Amino acid sequence: MKSKKKLLAVAFISLLLSGCGPAPYQPGEFVDVKLPDFPATPDNGEDSWTLDNEEFDFTWFVNDSTFTWPSYGSDEVSRIIKEKTGANIHFISPVIDDNSQLSNMISNNKLPDVISVQCWYQQCSQLAMQGYLYPLNDLIDKWAPSLNNRLQEDVFSWFSLGNDKTYGFPNFAYSSKYVSSTDKMEPNGAILVREDWYKEACNAIKGDMTSPESFIAGCNYIRQKYSKSIPIQLDVFDSEGNDSIKWLSQYFATPFEDEQGNYVYNMTHEKYYETLQFLRECYNEKLIMDDNFSANTAQVRTKIASGNVFVSMVTPQDYQQGFIAAYNSDVKYVPLILRNYEGDDPILQDIRGMGYLYTMVTTNAKRPDKIIKVLDFLYSEEGQRLVAFGKEGETWNWKDEKHEEVVWTQEYLDSVSKDDTGKYGLYQMTLMMNLAYINKIKPLNGRKDVDVYIDNLKRPASPYSYDYTASFLKDDTSDKSYNELSVNETKGVQRWSTSYLAKVLRSSTKEQAKQYYDQGIAYMRKNCMLDRVIEFNAKSYQRAKDALGLEYVWPKNLSTYISPETGPNGDFSYWRGATHE
Repeated sequence: MKSKKKLLAVAFISLLLSGCGPAPYQPGEFVDVKLPDFPATPDNGEDSWTLDNEEFDFTWFVNDSTFTWPSYGSDEVSRIIKEKTGANIHFISPVIDDNSQLSNMISNNKLPDVISVQCWYQQCSQLAMQGYLYPLNDLIDKWAPSLNNRLQEDVFSWFSLGNDKTYGFPNFAYSSKYVSSTDKMEPNGAILVREDWYKEACNAIKGDMTSPESFIAGCNYIRQKYSKSIPIQLDVFDSEGNDSIKWLSQYFATPFEDEQGNYVYNMTHEKYYETLQFLRECYNEKLIMDDNFSANTAQVRTKIASGNVFVSMVTPQDYQQGFIAAYNSDVKYVPLILRNYEGDDPILQDIRGMGYLYTMVTTNAKRPDKIIKVLDFLYSEEGQRLVAFGKEGETWNWKDEKHEEVVWTQEYLDSVSKDDTGKYGLYQMTLMMNLAYINKIKPLNGRKDVDVYIDNLKRPASPYSYDYTASFLKDDTSDKSYNELSVNETKGVQRWSTSYLAKVLRSSTKEQAKQYYDQGIAYMRKNCMLDRVIEFNAKSYQRAKDALGLEYVWPKNLSTYISPETGPNGDFSYWRGATHE
C-alpha cells in the first residue's frame, strides 16, 4: 500500500480518462500548452512582484472543506498581499470532501484560475497531461524569473513529470534547503498514553508497557480499575483503511525496503500481519470498543477531550483540540515507545514529506503572468514570514542580527491576551506555506503552557523517526499502464478496508484472522492486479530513490544506523522552549 494519507476515488480517475480535456489527448502523452502573449518580465535581479502590482482579480479553488479565510480582505496579511501584488483573490472550497465540485469543474471545463489539490491525487498529473495546466517552468521563465533563484530544487524536481516539467507548488513540503536529511524530527503519528494512568499501570504490572505483552497487561489494569476508561482509541475506519494501523505498523518496524534495497509492499509483509494480530488480541481482551469501528472524527475527538482515553493511536495533530481540552482538565499525554514481539526498535515516519496541497495554475487563468508573480511572493521568505507572523515591526521582530529566529512584539502579545488577533490574519494563507522554514525561525516567546505542551506532544519520540519520502513513490505518469494500475490499486485498498480489515481485527482466533487476511490479499491479487501494482510501485520506488540520490532508504539498511537509547516514553530533551516535568 502506498504511504499516502488518501487514495483517489475510482470514479474521478474514470472522469479524467474520458477525454474531456481542453485539447486532443492520447494516454501517456502530454498535450502541448502555449503561453498567452503577455509581455515578458525582465530578469534584472529584482523580485518579480515589484515590477507589476497593478490590481487584478483571480479565483482560487482549494480542494479541502476545512480551508477558510474568514477575515480575507479586512486583515493585515491580506491587505499587504494585495499591496505587494495587486491581487484580489476569490477563494472557493467544497462543502464536503468528495471531489464532486472539482469533478464538475473539470467535466464542464470551468476550472478557476488556480487550484490546490492534494498532491498525491492523480488529478495533479492527469490534469497536466491533458492540457488543463500551465507548466510552472514556463511561467517562471517568462514572468517570474526571480523565482528561479529561490526554488527549492529538490521539491520542485520531485514533482516533475515525464516531460521534465513541473506543474505546481506543494505546501508543507520539507526541502533539504531548510532541513538536513540527518535532522531528527517528530514523527507524523504517535502512540500516546495518559501519563498519570500510565505510571499507575506500570507500578501495578511492574513493567513499562513497551512490549506487546506488558502493553496488554497495563491496558487491562486500567480497564478493570476505571469503569469509564477507553483502554485503546483508534482513528476512524473508512474506505481507505485506518491511520492508527499505519502508525502501529511502523512501531512494529514494518519495512518498505528489503535488505537488498528492493521495494516492499507493506500490506503483504509479515510485520504488517503481526500488527493486525496484535490489534486482534487487544480487541479480544476488550481493550478496543466495538463503537470504534463506526466512530467518526468528531466522536473520536470527543472521547479524547473527555480524558477517558488511556492509549491514543490516532494522528495527534488531527485531534489537537481534543488533546487541548483534555490538558485543560489536567489530563496529559506522553509518547510510548512500543516495540514488536521481537523487541525491534520502532521505525517511524517523521513529519517531513513532499507536501499536502499542490497549487497549480490552470489554462483557464486570465492572467497567468500576474498569478505567477503572486505565487513568487508567497513562495519567498518575505512572503512566508508575512503569512505566518504578520508585518515586521508590528507583530514580530528579528531576535538578533543573525536573523535565525523571530520574536513576537509586545503589541501582538497584548492582542493575544485580549483575544484580538483576528485583525492580523496570521496562518490563514497556508496554501504556499513552507513549514520547514517557518518552524525553524518561529517565535517561542509568549506561549501559554498549553501551547508548549501541544507543540512538544510527540517530540520525545523523535529519536525513532526517519525520512519516509522515498516510500511515497515517484510514479511515471506517462507509463501507459499507470491509469489502469492506479484504478486497480485504489479498488483493492478500498475492498480490503471495507470488507476484510474489520473482520481480521474482530476475529476470535488467530486462525480465523489469518483466513480473512489471506482472502483479502487473494482478492486483490485476482481482481485488482496486485502483483502488477507491486511491480509498478517497485519501479516508482527506484525512481524516488534515484531522485533523492540514495541507494538504500530503510534506516536499518544504512551503515550509519544507531539504535536509539531512550526511556519508555522517549527522550524529553527534544522538548522545545520548555522542559517536561
